[in-house]
Amino acid sequence: MKHVFAWELKQRKHAILWWIVGSIVMTGVILALYPSIRDQANELNSVINELPQELRGLKTGGEAAVNVADPVEFLNSQLFYATLPILWIILAVTRGPGLLAKDEESHTLELLLAKPISRTSLLTAKILSFWAEALIIAVATLLATVLIAPLVDINIGMSALAWTTLYTMLFSVSFGYIAFALHASGLLQRKAATAIAVVLGFGGYILASLEGLTDWLEWPAKFVPYHYFQPAELLSGDIPAASMAYIVLVIVVGTALAIVGFKKRDIS
Repeated sequence: MKHVFAWELKQRKHAILWWIVGSIVMTGVILALYPSIRDQANELNSVINELPQELRGLKTGGEAAVNVADPVEFLNSQLFYATLPILWIILAVTRGPGLLAKDEESHTLELLLAKPISRTSLLTAKILSFWAEALIIAVATLLATVLIAPLVDINIGMSALAWTTLYTMLFSVSFGYIAFALHASGLLQRKAATAIAVVLGFGGYILASLEGLTDWLEWPAKFVPYHYFQPAELLSGDIPAASMAYIVLVIVVGTALAIVGFKKRDIS
């Protein structure tokens, strides 16, 4: 199993490097904007807080008024709620469904299973490589955030940044993992599984972002994971229980579904 795990990461080393570069560049660009926004905070706050509460920004942690100079609100709305999740959801929905599909399409899956390795071991190695790839990118992004943040006068504890970065990555990657589980179990083909992941991820983001604008969106928004995504809570030292439960549920149920379904699949 360890050989398959190592091979998967080796095959992805260039892709991982580029995802790290992209994540760090986007993080650096967002953080570099903070001094300018902080210097214009009074003007921006007066404009934003005259708007209806629903239009004041993305998931500001339930505050009555928005303060764009607050590092927590800035990181939440500009980095952890929008920029990094959108980037990492793209990673997840392109990588997750391809964990097995790549080998199936190249007709190498049968050759892999002809070796002395069980289906469960093979699938477990691929699952671990998927999460390891996400963790590597998240850690690299965290290190960049920790190094850059003090340079722009954003002083938030490393623990809060670490947990928020990990939480954001797990949440983002969950959509790709759903697609992987649906495909590995044989319930859906790769394209259909990917489409569901895209709808849940990007469609959920749009729905959750717009739910405060009209009453009729509030009810359907409760059924998308993004409705419960609250990075501001972790940045402030609290635990977003609902979205944590969703992440655990996806990992546990998705893994069980993938392993049980893959053991029964006809891959010939």
